[in-house]
Amino acid sequence: MTAGYLFSGVLFQLPMLAVLVIGVVLIGSRRPRIGPRSALLGQIGLIVLIFEVIAQTAWSLTFPRLLHSMDASVSQFGLLSSAVGLMLSALVTAGVGLLIAAVVTGRNQPSAV
Repeated sequence: MTAGYLFSGVLFQLPMLAVLVIGVVLIGSRRPRIGPRSALLGQIGLIVLIFEVIAQTAWSLTFPRLLHSMDASVSQFGLLSSAVGLMLSALVTAGVGLLIAAVVTGRNQPSAV
């Protein structure tokens, strides 16, 4: 594996990972203001997205090795790649869905009109 590929595979995921981790901490620190249900849904959603970023990075790093060492047919490789893509898509969908649920279940505060 080349250093450039490793650099692009890991380094470019670090800002997203940092934002997600900071988001978990910020939501936790504002739990009384946000409400316990919204905070929990938001934190779980961000944790799911953290797992997705880690899984995506792991897949990006193993992909070249897998291509190089895999003796399987193109259809088997395509099936594996599709399965991983489906799993990563499901994680993103679940994480974003939980974040939307956190916003929707937020406290009803009277508007200052």
